[in-house]
Amino acid sequence: MRKITIENTQTNRENQKITELLKEKERLIYGLMKANKTVATGALSASIAHELNQPLGASNLNIQYLKMKLEKGALNPELGKEILDSLEQDNQRAATIVKSLRSIFTKVEVRPQRLQVGELISRVLDIVKPELKAKNIQIQLRVDERLVIEANSAEVEQVLLNLINNAIQALANSGRLARRISIEARQVGDVTQLSVADNGDGVDPEYRPHLFELLSTTKQTGMGLGLWLCKHIITRYGGKILYEDVLGGGARFTVEFPPPA
Repeated sequence: MRKITIENTQTNRENQKITELLKEKERLIYGLMKANKTVATGALSASIAHELNQPLGASNLNIQYLKMKLEKGALNPELGKEILDSLEQDNQRAATIVKSLRSIFTKVEVRPQRLQVGELISRVLDIVKPELKAKNIQIQLRVDERLVIEANSAEVEQVLLNLINNAIQALANSGRLARRISIEARQVGDVTQLSVADNGDGVDPEYRPHLFELLSTTKQTGMGLGLWLCKHIITRYGGKILYEDVLGGGARFTVEFPPPA
């Protein structure tokens, strides 16, 4: 009887130890999950800040330039309008990023409009024109001016701007002397295809499966938000975004839009 009592006591102690270990395991798992969530939240915040800092930084430079010209009394109406137009574009870019991110977490009604693809491309090229000139990058256009899509103008411009800026950065880091970005818009069946390609080094195969994931990046200065945001915007309109290598070197991103209703 005494032996049975001792064995039961030992069994109870072992069960208690196992119970404590299980509880400790649950506490560790909870702690790790909480830590991972904190890290992910911090990384996402940094990504958003990085994405917003581009248009806001450009706005700040334009404001400083405007103040300098005003102080020197060297501001003519034509230059003043050019600076103000740039400020308006940068502020619109920032507002579009915020609006697109807000739509991820809240149910925002999408109100698409009928848009001329050629006009969208022209507006975005006006924004990036100084950067293209500074980095000696040539633009090749093959655009069917009759193409029409249904989407929000500011959001599609943001997608195009992200893709072109990615191409500019890729070419700047490639070391190529002849730098080229090709933009093509065409009708394939009932789908409208809009592609942005460069003749840089392309994307390393190990990064391709995660290109459109949040916080995934192949750039030294990037934070992994741009392509993910592009995908989010395009899929809202029933479209998709694809990547492929360019023959001879380079990368091509293609956005597909469904036919207008």
